[in-house]
Amino acid sequence: MKKTKKGEELETTDDESSDTVEIIESDSEESVISIDSDNDDSKILDFVQVDDSIPKFVSQVDILRILSSKETFSHILVLLGLLVTFAFLSFTNSTIAEKLIISLGYGFSIGYFLIANLSRFESLNEMIRKVDASSVFLPAIISGVFSLFIWLGIHNESYGEDLHFYLSFGLILIFVIWQFAQAWWMRIPFKEFSLRRMDKYQDEGETKLGILLNFASPIIWALLGFLIFKVISNKITKFAENFDDVFIFSWFLMMLILGIGTFFLLKQMHREFWYNPKVASFSAYFSIGYWGFLSYHAGVLLYSMHNDPSFTYDLVFMIITIFLVIYSLSFQALRTEARRAHLKSTNHYMGKAGNFITKENVIFYAISFTLAYGASNFFLANFDTSSIGGIRGVSQISHMIVLVSGILVILIVNYNLLTGRGLIQEGFIESMRNPKDN
Repeated sequence: MKKTKKGEELETTDDESSDTVEIIESDSEESVISIDSDNDDSKILDFVQVDDSIPKFVSQVDILRILSSKETFSHILVLLGLLVTFAFLSFTNSTIAEKLIISLGYGFSIGYFLIANLSRFESLNEMIRKVDASSVFLPAIISGVFSLFIWLGIHNESYGEDLHFYLSFGLILIFVIWQFAQAWWMRIPFKEFSLRRMDKYQDEGETKLGILLNFASPIIWALLGFLIFKVISNKITKFAENFDDVFIFSWFLMMLILGIGTFFLLKQMHREFWYNPKVASFSAYFSIGYWGFLSYHAGVLLYSMHNDPSFTYDLVFMIITIFLVIYSLSFQALRTEARRAHLKSTNHYMGKAGNFITKENVIFYAISFTLAYGASNFFLANFDTSSIGGIRGVSQISHMIVLVSGILVILIVNYNLLTGRGLIQEGFIESMRNPKDN
């Protein structure tokens, strides 16, 4: 059986399934779905075209509008003000400072999470999105009430000590779990950049770009890391004593082991599809960017094994991470809304979870999450009086978690690309098995 439309011929063969669905897109206003079967029965259904006027990629301008909006600027100031307060309290190394960080960290995190959910009500949303400072009044009151309850709870004679212990352990757990989330969220800017680059390549032809850059990226970042370590050794006398041949060998060995292991698994997953220009370009550009993030954590991990503390560099990166999370959540919210806009006129099921985080409330969720993370960082910085100490050990473990999670993220991102383009159908683990027929 054959169908033709506008000079293009579509064929179905006897090898195909008995029932096939063909979606024929047209530049005209009329589009149809033709459903064919063995008995040649067919019926024509109305098909609503996807709106191609909607941008293919999320605009950076749209994200900047969320981050720099006058309506949310006061809330960003609250976030920065609380982080500065946590930093000041942590430097005092006092028991009162520790309890204040716990109370304010949990209180404002819970408060802004509640505000993010309540912002669905139009009147309340207008109240917390005013362009003046009055927009923070309600969040401050709600967060202050939660903080007060926590403060009174950890000072209760009967259960205060146990509550303090569990809340302290909770902040350490948040700090460790955040490393998984950090590795996952960090993929977004690199993935978006890689998708834009991939869009400029053709489907046809072959290239070794993916193989070369996936193999070379860890080596390139290892060399850059070596140069950075050398600069640090010239500035910090204490580190210069540790920057010896053993340190240098450990650095390159760590990066090579991580790089070779990841490359082998990617090679197993991609197989011959790695030569496809689009697949190769995406994998290459994502690799060169994301390995920069992994090399940072590998470098701080190695540095912390020879110097105490390494937390100064962690605190600097904490600020970067916090704004990255706000960026990533904003991107996810906009992408979800764009996808729903594409599909709203079709019969595709869009799910109900898409309305959970929107561009209207994403900033409040981001503040909630990052306040909990910031509190956990500065709580550990105040470790001398913490009921659960060991900032150096926790920091090293967290960097190890990021490295393992990061390698997993590289594999998942590449796997999603291959399955999304219909190149492989195996499960995630099966795609990396060798031989394939086991």
